[in-house]
Amino acid sequence: MFKEIFLFDLKLNFRKIPTYIYFGVLFVISFLLGLNEAGVFDVARGDSNLLVNSAVAVAGVIINLGDNIFGLINSVILVSIMATAIQKDYQYNTHPLYFTKPINKASYFFGRFSSAFLTALFVFSAQVLGYLAGCLFGIGKPQMGEFSVMNFLEPFLIFTLPNVLLLGSIFFSLTTFTRNTLPAYLFCIVLLVITSITASVTADLNNKAAAAIWEPFGSQALRHLTQYWTPDDQNTRMIPLEGSLLYNRLLWLCIGVAITLISFFKFSFSQFLTPFTWFGKKDNEARSADETQAHSLALLPKSRQNFGVKASWRQLFYLARFEFVKMAKGPFFIVICLLGIVMMYIISRFMGAMYDTETYPVTYQILESAAGVFLFFIIILIVFLSGNLIWKEREQKMDEFTGTAPVSNGVLFFSKYLALIYVIATLLGVVILTGMGIQISTGYFNVQPLLYLESMLRTLVGFAIMAAACLFVQVLTPNKYLGFFLSLIPVLLVRIVFKFLEWNNDLYIFNSSGPSMPYSEMNGFGHTVASWFLYKAYWLSIMLVLCLLGLTIYARGKEKGIKARFNLSKSSFDAVHKFAVAFCFLFAIASGVFIYYNTNILHQYLTPKEQEKEMAAFEKKYKVFEKTAQLRIVESRLNVDIYPETRNVQANGFYWLKNKHQQPVDTLFINYEGGKKSAYSYSSLEPEQKGFKLISDDQKYGVKIFKLQQPVQPGDSIKFVFEMKYSPVGFENGYTETQMVYNGTFFNNSQFPSIGYNPAMELGSNTARKKYKLKPKPRMAAVDDAVARMNNYISNDADWIRFETTVSTAEDQIALAPGYLQKEWTKGGRRYFNYKMDSPILNFYAYLSARYEVKKDKWKGVNIEIYYQKGHEYNLDRMIKGIKRALDYYTLNFGPYQHRQVRILEFPRYASFAQSFPNTIPYSESVGFITKVEDNDPEKIDVPFYITAHEVGHQWWAHQVIGGNVQGSVLMSETMSQYSALMVMEKEYGKQAMKKFLKYEMDKYLQGRTFESKKEVPLMLCENQGYIHYNKGSVIMYAVKDYLGEEVLNKAIRTYLQKTKFQEPPYTNAVEFVNQIREATPDSLKYIIKDMFETITVYENYVKDLSYEKTKEGKYKVSLRVGSAKFRADSLGKSTRVPVADYIDIGVFSSQMVKGKQQAKELFLKRIKMDEPEKTFTLLVDEKPESAGIDPYHKLIDRTPDNNSWKFGSKPPAVFIASDKPVKVQTKTKS
Repeated sequence: MFKEIFLFDLKLNFRKIPTYIYFGVLFVISFLLGLNEAGVFDVARGDSNLLVNSAVAVAGVIINLGDNIFGLINSVILVSIMATAIQKDYQYNTHPLYFTKPINKASYFFGRFSSAFLTALFVFSAQVLGYLAGCLFGIGKPQMGEFSVMNFLEPFLIFTLPNVLLLGSIFFSLTTFTRNTLPAYLFCIVLLVITSITASVTADLNNKAAAAIWEPFGSQALRHLTQYWTPDDQNTRMIPLEGSLLYNRLLWLCIGVAITLISFFKFSFSQFLTPFTWFGKKDNEARSADETQAHSLALLPKSRQNFGVKASWRQLFYLARFEFVKMAKGPFFIVICLLGIVMMYIISRFMGAMYDTETYPVTYQILESAAGVFLFFIIILIVFLSGNLIWKEREQKMDEFTGTAPVSNGVLFFSKYLALIYVIATLLGVVILTGMGIQISTGYFNVQPLLYLESMLRTLVGFAIMAAACLFVQVLTPNKYLGFFLSLIPVLLVRIVFKFLEWNNDLYIFNSSGPSMPYSEMNGFGHTVASWFLYKAYWLSIMLVLCLLGLTIYARGKEKGIKARFNLSKSSFDAVHKFAVAFCFLFAIASGVFIYYNTNILHQYLTPKEQEKEMAAFEKKYKVFEKTAQLRIVESRLNVDIYPETRNVQANGFYWLKNKHQQPVDTLFINYEGGKKSAYSYSSLEPEQKGFKLISDDQKYGVKIFKLQQPVQPGDSIKFVFEMKYSPVGFENGYTETQMVYNGTFFNNSQFPSIGYNPAMELGSNTARKKYKLKPKPRMAAVDDAVARMNNYISNDADWIRFETTVSTAEDQIALAPGYLQKEWTKGGRRYFNYKMDSPILNFYAYLSARYEVKKDKWKGVNIEIYYQKGHEYNLDRMIKGIKRALDYYTLNFGPYQHRQVRILEFPRYASFAQSFPNTIPYSESVGFITKVEDNDPEKIDVPFYITAHEVGHQWWAHQVIGGNVQGSVLMSETMSQYSALMVMEKEYGKQAMKKFLKYEMDKYLQGRTFESKKEVPLMLCENQGYIHYNKGSVIMYAVKDYLGEEVLNKAIRTYLQKTKFQEPPYTNAVEFVNQIREATPDSLKYIIKDMFETITVYENYVKDLSYEKTKEGKYKVSLRVGSAKFRADSLGKSTRVPVADYIDIGVFSSQMVKGKQQAKELFLKRIKMDEPEKTFTLLVDEKPESAGIDPYHKLIDRTPDNNSWKFGSKPPAVFIASDKPVKVQTKTKS
C-alpha cells in the first residue's frame, strides 16, 4: 500500500494552491536576487571580484535564504507541508478509516512522509531554479563566470536537500508522534536558538570549529570551510564535502533520521491513542461523567441582557484577559520565555567582544545585543499566535457557537488583538527582568530601569503594528498556514526586497521608524524621538484602517468566502466604525503628507541610483579643474559657536591662502557643505581682497569658482573669509545628522570650506563609472606619482598650518579643540574657550562639546587629561597607563613628543572608533570606555590600553611623519601606529598576550582578503585597505622586529623619522620607508623585505607528526615533523608556489597556571631554515610537553593557521596543498 498512499498524497499535494504559492514566492524572491546579483537591475552597485554564479556564491545564496528571517519563512512552509501530512487525518477525523483498513504502519507512515518530502523538495527547489533563471539574464555581464549547471546542482545537493530532509523529518515526526503541530513550531525556535548561539560564539576564534559542526543548516560549516578562500578560490573551486562541512551534514542527517525512526517505532496505529499533553496537563476525556455533567438549567442564575457600549467594553477586556491567560499558560509561551532567557544569558557572554574581550553589561548593550534575539522570538510568537487566535474557534469546532453569540465583530477581533498586546508586553517584561538579572549576576548594578522601560515601550509600539498586520492577514486568508506565510511578507520580507530594489523611502517600508540613532549614555535617544512617534503613528493608523475594514469580512459561522462574510457583517459596520475608519485614514494621510514634506520638500531625497548620477555629473562638470593650480591654506583662525540645545553651529573666520607654486594663481576653486535644501548656509564665502569675479556659484554641488583679477604671485598670500551657519530643520528620509547633538557634539574641519577640486566626490566604483562612460579610477595614485606626492594623504589643500580658534558652548558643557587653552570666560550664559597651537599642524582638527567630567595626570611635564561621561570611569586608569607607557616607549625609540599635553575626549557611540588629532584624541564611548578587562585572566587583551597606545602612536606616525597621497602611505601611519602599540603591549603584558593578539590579526587579514572588491596589493602599496594596513601590518611588523631584532628595527625607524618628520612637499612614500628597513637587514634575511612588503606572500605551515618519550635522565625526547609551502598571490588571490628556503621558528610548549588560567609555557623555541618541504626534528626538553609546532607565534602569513601547532597524543590533520605538485616526503632527520 506504500505506492498507493504515496501517489495519492503526492497528487493531492500538487493539486493544492498553497503549494504553488509557496513555490512561486520563493522562486520570485530568488529570481529577483539573481537578476540583481547578475547586474540586470539598473541600480547603484559597488565593485566586486566575485562571480555570482560560482558554486560558493550559489551556496551563499541558499544559506542566506535559510538564515534568520528567511529561515523563519522556510520553517513555516515546511511545517505547513510536512507537519500536516498525517495531522490532517486527525483534523478531518479520517484517521479511523485508515487505521481500520488493511494498511500496515510502515506503508502509511513512510508513504505520507515521502510524498510530503518530495512536495517540500519541489517547493524549495524554487530557490535554486529562481536564482539560476535570474543569472541567465546576466550572461555576458562582468560578474558572470562561465555557466555551469554543477555550480547550482552541488549546493542544492549539499544544503537544500539535506536541510529539507532534516527539518522535514523532524517536523513530520514531532507532529505525528504528538498529533499536534505545536511541537513543530517549538522546534523551529530551538533551531533558531542553536543557530544564534553558534553565530555568537564564533567571536572567540577557538569556538569556530565547534560552531561549524553544531549549527543545523550548514551555514557556519560553509563559512568555516571557505573563511580564508580568496576571490580566485571562490570563483574557481567547487565546494569540497570534507572537514567540518562533512561532519555537520552527517551529524544533522543522523539526528533527523534518528528522530524519524524513533517516531515511527513510537507511533501507535490506533485511533484511540491518548493525545500527547504538555506539562502533565490532564485531558478532559479523563474526567468522569459526574465531573463534566452540566448543571441543571434551574440552578443557573438569571441574567439580564445588555448590549450597550459599557457591556461591549466589559466584554472586550474580559475576552482579552481570557485569551491572554490561556496563551500565557500555553507551552508555546512558556518555551519562548525559557529559550529567550537562555539565549540572552549566552549572548551576553559575547557582547561587544573585541579580540575576545567583552564590554560591561551596560543596559543599552543588553537591549541591543542579548535582547535582540529575544525580540526576534517575539516576532515568531506574534505570527504564530495571530493565526491561532483567529482560527482556534474553527479548529475546535466552536465557530458556530461564537458566530451566534451576542458579541460584535469589533469585540471579538480587538479582544484578540488586545490579548496579543498583553502577551507581547509580558514577554518584554521578561526581557527587562532577564536583562537586569544578567547585569546583577555579573556584579554590574547600574541597571537603568527607566531606560529598560522606555526602550520596551518603544518596542511594544512596533510590535503592536506588527500584530495588527498579522491578525488582518489571518482574517483575510482561507488557510491558517498560508496566513502564517503571508504574514511574514509585510513583517519581514518586504523590507529585504525593497532593499534589493533600492526602494528606500520610509513612507512605504512597513513599520519603519524613520531616521534613527542608537541610544547613547551621553546623548540619550537624541533628536529623533519626535519623528519616531510620527512614523509609528502613521503606520499604526494605517493598520487600524485595515483592521477596521477587516471587521466587515470577519468569519462568523460557516461562511467561507470573503463576499459572503462581507454581506453577513456589513450591517454591523455602523456610523461609529465608519467614523473610526475615516479618522484613522485621514490621520494616515495627514501624517504621510507631513513626512513627505519633511523628507522631500524641506530636504533633498535621492535614491542611491540618483546619488550615483549626481556624483558622475559632478565629475564630468568639474574634473577639468583638477589640475588647475590652487592656493594652499597656511593658517586657519576660526570662531565657532556651538548651541547644543538647538543643535545649531555658527562659524566665522578666515584662512590665509599662500601661492606655493612657481607661477601666478588666478583661479580659486571652493568646495563647501550645503547647497539647496541643506542645513548649511553661508552669508560670506569669498576672498577678502577686492578685485575678484565670481564665475560659478553652484549650490547644487556646493562649488564656488572665483577669477582673481590680480593673480597671486609665487610666495604671496591672500585672506579668505567665510561665515557659516548650520541650522537643522525637520528630518530627512532614513538619515539624521549625528555630529551636532544635544550632548557630545563632534565634528571636524571637513564641515568647513576647502580649496581645490575634491576627487573624493567622484564615483569610486569602476562598475558604476563604466555605466556613465567614465575612465576606471584607481583607489590611490601610484606610489611613485610625483604630482600626487605634492599633497599629503590627509589634505589636498594644505601642508602644515598655523591654527587658533575660539569656541563657545552652553554654560554646562566644555568645548574643546586642538591646541593649548589660552583663555576661558563666561558671557551671556555661555562658556568660551580660546585654543592656540604653538607650532604648525596638519590641516586636520576637530571640535567637541559635552557635559564632561575630567581626570588629570602628568608624564614628565606633559599634561594628561581625559574628558569623559560621568559613570564611565571603568578604564580611565588603563587609558592613562596606556598614554604613559606609550610616551615612554616612543620617546625612547622614535624621538621626542612634540606637544605639552595629551587629551582623550569621549564622544557618543554613533561611530565606533578613536581618532588622533594634534594632542587631542576623540574616543567613542563604545570602544574603550565600557570594555571589561579581567585582570586575573592573562589571556584577555587589554583593549583600552591597546587602542590608547595606537592613537598616541599617531602623534608620531601621521602628525610628525605623513606620506604623500599615494599608495602605501598608510604604512607609515596606521601600520606604524599598530607596530608601536604592539611593542608597548608586549612590554606591559608579555609574549603570550601577543600570540593571541596576532592570531586575531591574522584571522582578520585572511578573512578581509576574501572580500576584496578591487585588488589586493602588497603592504608597501596598500590603498586604505584596513585588513592590510591594520591586520596584516601588525603581523608583518612584529615578524620583522623578530627577525631583525627590536633595537635594529627601531634604529632604522628612528633614522627614517628624523629624515622625514614635518616634511614639506614632495612627501615621503613607502618606498623610502621600506628602503630604510632594507638597509638595516642582513643579506641572509633580505628575502623577508620582498616577501613581507613588496609581494603578497603566504605560507602553508603545518605539523605532520609529533611524539615524545621520556629519557632515563628524566627529560623528554621530542620528535617533530613539520612542513612548509610558500606561495605568491596575485591581486585576486591566485597562488603560485615558489621554493621555500626560509628561516622559521619551531617550538615546544607545556602549560602552566597563571592567575588561575592555563597558559602555554615555552620549553623550546628556535629558528631553523626550512629548505625542504618537510623536515623531522629531534629535540630534548626538560618538562613534559603538551604541544609543538612550526611558526607557533603566527609571525608569518599562513593561509591555514590552525594547524601550525598541535597537541601531543592526537594525529594532526592531513594537509592537501591544492593545485600543486605532490610534496616529496623527506626522510632526512635534523637534531
